[in-house]
Amino acid sequence: MKNFPDLKAPYGGASIETVMNCMFGLKKFETEIYFELVNRDALTVNELVRKFGKDRSTMQRALRNLIVAGMVYREQKNIKNGGYYYVYNAAKFEDVKDTVKTSVKEWADAVISWIESL
Repeated sequence: MKNFPDLKAPYGGASIETVMNCMFGLKKFETEIYFELVNRDALTVNELVRKFGKDRSTMQRALRNLIVAGMVYREQKNIKNGGYYYVYNAAKFEDVKDTVKTSVKEWADAVISWIESL
C-alpha cells in the first residue's frame, strides 16, 4: 500500500484490516477491496470483478457492505449518448481510521460497563 505505515499492530499480530473486519462485520475480501480502492482512482464493478476474479453479484454485495460501513462511496457517471454507470471510490483512510477508533472505544466502554454490572 502506498504511503501507509506498517498496518500490523504491536501486539498479537493483528492488523488494521482485522480490526476493521471485526468492527464493521466485514469479510477479509471486502477490506481488500477497500484498500485496492484507496490505492487507485475510481473503479467500476467490472474492473473490480476482473481484479479480484469474483462474480458480479458477489462484488456488488461486497461494495454494498462497504458503502453501509461508510468505507466506500459510489458516483454516477453519465454516458454521452444516454445511460449511466457507477464508479466506486474509497473514503479517506484518515476518516475510516477515525470511525474505527470511535467504534473500538464505544465497544470497549460497553464491555467495561457490562463487566462492572456482573
